[in-house]
Amino acid sequence: MTTRFCAGLFVCIMMFQGFPGPLKAETGELRPYSAVSWNYLKTLTGFGPRNFGSPGYIKTVELLVETGKKYADAVEVQPFFITNGEGEKLQMSNIRLKFEGRRKGRPILLGTHFDTRPFSDEETDPSLRSRPILGANDGGSGTAVLLALAEYLSRHKPARSIELVFFDGEDYGAKDSGENLLGSFHYARELAQLDAEQWPYCVIVIDMVADRDLEIFREMHSMKSASWLVDLIHGIAEKRKTPQFRSQSKYTIFDDHYPFIGLGIPAIVLIDFDYPYWHKLTDTLDKCSPESMFAVFSVVVEALAEI
Repeated sequence: MTTRFCAGLFVCIMMFQGFPGPLKAETGELRPYSAVSWNYLKTLTGFGPRNFGSPGYIKTVELLVETGKKYADAVEVQPFFITNGEGEKLQMSNIRLKFEGRRKGRPILLGTHFDTRPFSDEETDPSLRSRPILGANDGGSGTAVLLALAEYLSRHKPARSIELVFFDGEDYGAKDSGENLLGSFHYARELAQLDAEQWPYCVIVIDMVADRDLEIFREMHSMKSASWLVDLIHGIAEKRKTPQFRSQSKYTIFDDHYPFIGLGIPAIVLIDFDYPYWHKLTDTLDKCSPESMFAVFSVVVEALAEI
């Protein structure tokens, strides 16, 4: 796939906080964040479909910025422009929440897309395919997990600085249109203009992690890019006896980690692609589980302490 974009402007909103304790990963301490992530998912789905330009999309952007102001050390809104297949010039925005670490060094980037599909093109009934999906799992779950991480990181200062990046336009265009992964490709293009010492140390993308029957396999692009990071995360899951993580490799997925792999930045995606409601109107909250999101949340928190 190909994309079109042009350089964006960074708008910074600085927020300084006190000195929270170090990053920890005890299960008892983490357990309340199961409800936190689930409540965020309920809020997001309550906005309705969150495809570009919709009322739900606008409310989601407001929620991301407001949450960043409340919990992060800094919030950056990164506008960028695309020209779609109809010749329209559109402004989208990535949103980055920054959390300063206890030591110097390149940050870890955790990413997800916050937009939802503007049409349900996987529906078998052609009359339904023009309707936007709710995207409880696809677009909602990763956003909810990262928002819960924002609350956690505000109270547990990480060793290495962390950036939570919410990408726009991942699900914007039709299949094979090239109008997908727009926010992450823009972000990678901006990084390419900087010295490599300013790049993220590694990238972890979280997408579609709320399926009630969650199974996260080792994705093939991730294995080629950063097998050490995949091994770390799956090793933590095995140690924690987290059954939602599978040891086998499965699927080669074109997701928001892909543009960073192109730069040579170690990048992986945590995703369950065996989701029967993908790009359908039935991707709704009742297909999701707080336990699934908490499994990913808890494993990622421990991984952040070890990277």
